[in-house]
Amino acid sequence: MPAWPEHRPYLVISASGRALACSAGRQGIPVVVLDLFNDVDTQAIAIASRACTGHHCRFHRARVLSAARELAPAHGYAGLVYGSGLESRPALLQALARECTLVGNSVQTVALAKDPEIFFPLLGQLEIPHPEVRMTLPQDPNGWLAKRVGGAGGAHVRPAHLGWPRKERRYFQRFQAGRVMSASFLADGARAQVIGFSEQWQVALSRAVRYAYGGAVTVDDVSVTVRATVSQAVALLTQKLGLRGLNGIDFILEAGTPYIVELNPRPTATLDLFDSMVPGGLFVQHLKACTGRLEMGAVPRAAFRAHAIVYATGAWCVPLGFDWPEWVTDIPASGSLIPSGAPICTVHGQGESAGVARELVLARRNQMQMRSCLRAA
Repeated sequence: MPAWPEHRPYLVISASGRALACSAGRQGIPVVVLDLFNDVDTQAIAIASRACTGHHCRFHRARVLSAARELAPAHGYAGLVYGSGLESRPALLQALARECTLVGNSVQTVALAKDPEIFFPLLGQLEIPHPEVRMTLPQDPNGWLAKRVGGAGGAHVRPAHLGWPRKERRYFQRFQAGRVMSASFLADGARAQVIGFSEQWQVALSRAVRYAYGGAVTVDDVSVTVRATVSQAVALLTQKLGLRGLNGIDFILEAGTPYIVELNPRPTATLDLFDSMVPGGLFVQHLKACTGRLEMGAVPRAAFRAHAIVYATGAWCVPLGFDWPEWVTDIPASGSLIPSGAPICTVHGQGESAGVARELVLARRNQMQMRSCLRAA
């Protein structure tokens, strides 16, 4: 394991911090992790970790701030690397930034990227295709989606005609048919470089929750034209928003046109799929890009990789000594109570084609769901 010149640990805060922690650990970079689950494998790689979960599986502000201070080493953190879960919490991100240097996009940049009244008009100005968006419920809501401002993971997306919690700020996006895809890219504030493309799928967890993130697989069947179009879009957005570090952009590909649906101004769930392909790993490349060094170079060709989220189909208490296969990550501790519809773990696989890799992880997902159902029964 290579040594990292910075001896202080980085503070990692993300809905699930395991992938970032593992990427850092492969390069000998110490991390302290705050997330929503504090899974067994996160605890194994981090020098310290803690779950800071509040209501509705979101971060609890006081717990996050308290844990960040309590777990800080005497010489402080090298910086804060954040993933998902803070886009809708600008005040919390700002409070953290006052105590620890952000390694990633600024609070202002995150706010701009996640504000639909700013981001989608910007796409229009840049002539970047995207589905129609509005802030008020359409007169005929059929064919529209309601999305929580700053939401992540897809579970917050619901058909507009079903209504939405009144306390949450929502916007409405016309449903766009096509392949659900994303591009991971690095940015240094002025330039951007696409790392790779993946195709995603959603799973329905209830009548209202139909678009929860189900998993993704790396793909190489994206045409030269589409690659160029997406690369141009992320380059323009990087210049306009000053994007830094590892980011992701989600789009729907239909008839050769990528329709941008969301920008994620932070490391995304697909970090798992690309990390081993990138020299030095994506945690290191994220750190470098945030300091203005875009040094990744070409990403070597590798096997197709996929992962899938295993959701509980019923309430399940993780039994002592449960046998977790080697292709499983995000492993909950024995005795953990997993509510119905909540994630249990993540399964991984690879193959000689995207189709083979995807079918493998879907089979493994079904296997884990069946095992949990049998043990629950």
